[in-house]
Amino acid sequence: MKNIILLLLCSFLMTIHISAFAARQAEPIPENPMDWHISSSPELSEAEKEAARWSLILENDLGIYAYDMSTLGYVTDKKGTVDTNLVGAIVKTLFTDKKILKSVQAQYASKLKEKEKVQYCLLDMQFNMVDRTYTVKEMQVFTNKNRLIETKKNKTGFVPIPEKTFAEAMFEICQQFVAETTAAGVGEEKPALLSNN
Repeated sequence: MKNIILLLLCSFLMTIHISAFAARQAEPIPENPMDWHISSSPELSEAEKEAARWSLILENDLGIYAYDMSTLGYVTDKKGTVDTNLVGAIVKTLFTDKKILKSVQAQYASKLKEKEKVQYCLLDMQFNMVDRTYTVKEMQVFTNKNRLIETKKNKTGFVPIPEKTFAEAMFEICQQFVAETTAAGVGEEKPALLSNN
C-alpha cells in the first residue's frame, strides 16, 4: 500500500513537472532576449495607445475637443530658435452635432469612399501667450476609417481668442504649461515640440 501511494505521488509530481515544462515551451521567445518588461497590467492595444495620447479640452453641443499631450510645447522658428511667447499643440475635433455632420458630409461627399463618413479634424494650433491670440496653422480632415481626405493651410495669421470656446480652453492649458515650465526653471533650453513653418 505504501508503495502504491509513493508511486501515485511520483506520477502526480512528474505530471506537474511535464505540464510546467510544456507551458514554458509554448511561450513565444522574443527575437531580442533583452526585449522584455515586467508589468502587472496587460500591454495596451494600438487603439488604447492612441486613446491615451489625447487629453480632453472640453465637450459641447458641436463636438469633443482634445489635444495630443506629446505635442504641447514651445514653438521653434525655421532656424531652430525657441519662441517662449508661442505655445502649440495638435488638437483633435470629433464632430458630434448632427447638423454639422450632415453639412460636412455633403461638403466632402466627392472625396468619400463607400460607407465612409467625415469623423474628425486635426488642427495644428499655436497660441501667442503675450497677445492672447491664436492661429490654426494647418487643418487635416479624416474619415471614420482614419483616411486623410483634405489638408488646408491657414495663411491669415493670428486672431483674438473668442471667449467661451475650445480655443480659450486650450489657451488656458497653454498658460498652465508655461507656468509649470517657468516654475521648473525650463525655458529656452527646453526642446521645442512644434516648428513654426
